[in-house]
Amino acid sequence: MPHLIIEYAASLGQDVDMQALTEAAFDGANATALFTPAAIKARAHPVEAYWTGGAKQPFVHINVKLLPGRTNEQKKALSESVFDHVTALLKTDVSLSVEVNDLDADVYTKRA
Repeated sequence: MPHLIIEYAASLGQDVDMQALTEAAFDGANATALFTPAAIKARAHPVEAYWTGGAKQPFVHINVKLLPGRTNEQKKALSESVFDHVTALLKTDVSLSVEVNDLDADVYTKRA
């Protein structure tokens, strides 16, 4: 845990190496030392239809899902680290956001 789920404007795939961006997000989570590298999962999904701020502005949104137990300070550090690692790969006109959400541990089920 965590899961880093990256949604991005499909058109960005022409200009941005999405594998490198996914790895950068992974590196941002790993840099916090809150998780072992084996526990971090990152994946990216293109979005064809979107509207951002009243225009078709390219975007990257990263939803970080993790089991509860981290402080707000740790979650803020995680959000900032992922943001900082990904920022270097994007032009300034790309909207970038990162959110951290706690999963409900009572209903989360997984297989390794």
